[in-house]
Amino acid sequence: MGKKLIATVLVTFFTMSLVSCSLPADPNSTLETHSRENRIEFEKNIVETVGRITDALAECDYEDLLEYCSETPELIGDAMPVAPESADGSLSNTDKKKMVENMIAGTITSRVEKETFKTEFWSEECTIDVTFSYKDYNQVTLQRDVFLNPGDFNSRLLDVTDTIDQVFTLKFKKVGNKVLLANADSLVPLYDYKNTDLNYMRSFFDMVERIYMTGEGWDQYTDSYTNTDTFEIVLVLSPNASDYIWEYVYRVSNETSPNWTHLYTSGKIVDKYPSEIRITYTADHIIEEGFYCILFYNYYDDTIIGYEFDVFNTLTSETENTSETSETTEG
Repeated sequence: MGKKLIATVLVTFFTMSLVSCSLPADPNSTLETHSRENRIEFEKNIVETVGRITDALAECDYEDLLEYCSETPELIGDAMPVAPESADGSLSNTDKKKMVENMIAGTITSRVEKETFKTEFWSEECTIDVTFSYKDYNQVTLQRDVFLNPGDFNSRLLDVTDTIDQVFTLKFKKVGNKVLLANADSLVPLYDYKNTDLNYMRSFFDMVERIYMTGEGWDQYTDSYTNTDTFEIVLVLSPNASDYIWEYVYRVSNETSPNWTHLYTSGKIVDKYPSEIRITYTADHIIEEGFYCILFYNYYDDTIIGYEFDVFNTLTSETENTSETSETTEG
């Protein structure tokens, strides 16, 4: 009995000796090292994953976002403002609204707040705060109340430096060698934009407030020129017009039968940020009597504007009368 007891004690002692030999001299130091290395690797993977997630959010690419999610989100796909495609180039107001929101989403950026990293020792999960930002589109809508098109809005959005910032606590899981987002639906508020149903011009020429003719021989009461070799037309523009580069062509025509006769067609005119447009057409002779017009065609849509007017030529009649009188006297 005594020998068995001694043998048992020896075996236990021997086993404890082997265990003690396998432990490090400072076990706490080794655990801290593993924990620190694990944290650094976890953070590095998270930063890379957040960058890819941000790109997917900015591009409103739901399929790409799924590549970085540990489970399929149910809400954020519907929240993404995907830009519509229009075969004929025409867009409804609803399409334009979606396009504007897509442009805002395209400015999304992110910053990982590393100091907020939280995880349990050897855990496969963690949380971390990420600040997502997008350009403060309200700065654009405060500047004006009507736009040429969604592209007009976007060109102004690019100049905005202020941002709207939102902080989200994201949950990540390790799945194999990947770190994947577990709560993608929490990011839905990134697409909660207000007042994006903007007002649009029907045409570029909506910025023309008034058209009038002027110059020597012009009579505003009869809308006609008398004895002139020159037409002068003025387009009075709204204050918004000076925000744009105007590109247009104009044509001077005379009503003849069966078709109009085009006396002059300009090349493309590029007018940068005009406050008014003033065009002068001069012939090399006194212009014949008739019904005339000057029309403007722009490069932004298919609308046309212009002015129609009469031309009278009393000099021609007087010359003919003088000639007839001379012939009668000679006879």
